[in-house]
Amino acid sequence: MYDKEWLILNFTLPKEQSSVRVSVWRKLKKCGSVSIGQSMWALPVSEEHLETFNEISKEIIENGGSAYIANADFLNAGSDEDIVNLFNKVRDEEYQEFLDKCDDYFREIEKETERKNFTFVELEENEDEYSKLVEWLKKITLRDFFVAPLKEQAEEVLQRCKQLLDEFSDKVYKANEEE
Repeated sequence: MYDKEWLILNFTLPKEQSSVRVSVWRKLKKCGSVSIGQSMWALPVSEEHLETFNEISKEIIENGGSAYIANADFLNAGSDEDIVNLFNKVRDEEYQEFLDKCDDYFREIEKETERKNFTFVELEENEDEYSKLVEWLKKITLRDFFVAPLKEQAEEVLQRCKQLLDEFSDKVYKANEEE
């Protein structure tokens, strides 16, 4: 059972403001908020989240819209749990996308290993891709306020990516020792 306080952002924008709508939507997604109704977004209460909602509200108002931020305590039974489950569902969708990208990474290294493409350029490419995976997981984790079920699996798979990269790096070094 959860007993949470929530920040709620409710807003409207003129219909012709599609670029602003997209900008606002991206910022709402990036900060980890979830939609709980038509133009109504929630975040757990924190100073950082309030500051984020204030910045987004400012953009909305500057573009002819209206924005309201409320501190909410849901009174009906199960609401907090439902919202936490919604946060976890959204994060798990992100973790699943991350896991799919890790599968692509595994296949790429496997393909290059089978081809014996043990070049510095290939190693550098794989290192860059691994760095992107690390940064992506950090972003998801920062938005994972309630420890979604797939978080642990994502962290374990990233470790396997690192292990595979290290093994590939060793093969590149051995294949190029005489240079």
